[in-house]
Amino acid sequence: MSKRLPSEEAQQLWQEYRAGDMYALAKIMQSYYADLFHWGMRLQADREFVKDCIQELFLNLWKHQKTVRSVENVRAYLLVVLKSRILRELSRKHTTHQSTLSEEYAFSVEFAADVQLIEEENEVYQIRKLEHGISHLPERQKELIYLRFYQNLSFEQIADVMHLGRQSVYNLLQKSLISLRKNWPVSCLALLIQFTVYGFQFTVAGVC
Repeated sequence: MSKRLPSEEAQQLWQEYRAGDMYALAKIMQSYYADLFHWGMRLQADREFVKDCIQELFLNLWKHQKTVRSVENVRAYLLVVLKSRILRELSRKHTTHQSTLSEEYAFSVEFAADVQLIEEENEVYQIRKLEHGISHLPERQKELIYLRFYQNLSFEQIADVMHLGRQSVYNLLQKSLISLRKNWPVSCLALLIQFTVYGFQFTVAGVC
C-alpha cells in the first residue's frame, strides 16, 4: 500500500487541485488509491468495476474542479464519494442491491505487521483468534472496525461514510468491542489497538 499523505499535506494538495493543479490531484489519487480500492472491494467484489469507479471519481473531480468545495479530511471525503458512486452504479443494475449489499459481500481480516512484533507463538495465536472473532461480527460492525482501525477515521467521518449519527457510531463500536470481549481475552483487543499503529490489512474474502 502506498504511504498515506499527512493530513496537512493532503489539505494543501486539495487546495492546489481546486486552484487548477492537475499534478496535485494525481498525487492525491496515487496516495489514496489503495485505500479506495480496498474500500470499493468491500462494497462490490469486482476488481474492474471498482477500478472503473475510482477512475470516474477522479475524472469527475477534475471536470468539476472549479466547483468542488473545501473538505476537512480528503481521504474521508473520497471514501464517501466512492461509496455513493458504487451504490449508484449498482442501483442502476439491481434496484434492490442497496438493501442487500451488506448481506452479499463480506471481508476477511489479515494482519500485516513487522514479524518482530509477532515472534512469540502465543501472540501469533492471539492474532489469529482476533481475526476469527472479527470475521464473525455482523457486517455493519465489521465495516465500522474497518473504518476506525484500518482507515483511522474519526467518529464524525465514520458517521458520514456509514450514513449514521455520531452517537450511533459510538454505540455500534461499543457493541462490537463487547462482543469481542465476551469471547476473546483482553490481550487480543490490545492487539487491535497495536495494529492501529503498525497497520493491518482487510481483504475481500475469496477475491484478494
